[in-house]
Amino acid sequence: MVKLTACNAESLVPAKAFSHALVVEGAQRWVFISGQVAIDSAGQVIAPGDLFAQIEVTLQNLGSALTAAGATFRDLVKVTIFVVDLDPADLAQIREIRSRYLPQDPPIAITLVGVERLAFPGLRIEIEGTAAL
Repeated sequence: MVKLTACNAESLVPAKAFSHALVVEGAQRWVFISGQVAIDSAGQVIAPGDLFAQIEVTLQNLGSALTAAGATFRDLVKVTIFVVDLDPADLAQIREIRSRYLPQDPPIAITLVGVERLAFPGLRIEIEGTAAL
């Protein structure tokens, strides 16, 4: 069984829905998920330009990749989220949507990065993850 311990230093800004550091003990297997985006199995971009619709699809695709590797969202310990034209006003809604999928107890380590563009036109978000089993 994997034991996760959140470590949040008092000298750092308080963590909102993430952990500054997450200690993983007892992991027998690691799964590294490549960046997932809002593209369907036919290679078509879903909801071009719509960040919030794409977050849902991207997280569902992340879930499919986890399942293919024999893992679940509960096994995630770290994700990196890349957002095109990241607007701080969107953070609350981004957090709300991701909280429906990503582990909250303890919150996992999350990095959110604003980027200029992703691999295909119309994509607004990409999420990669690391799971410990």
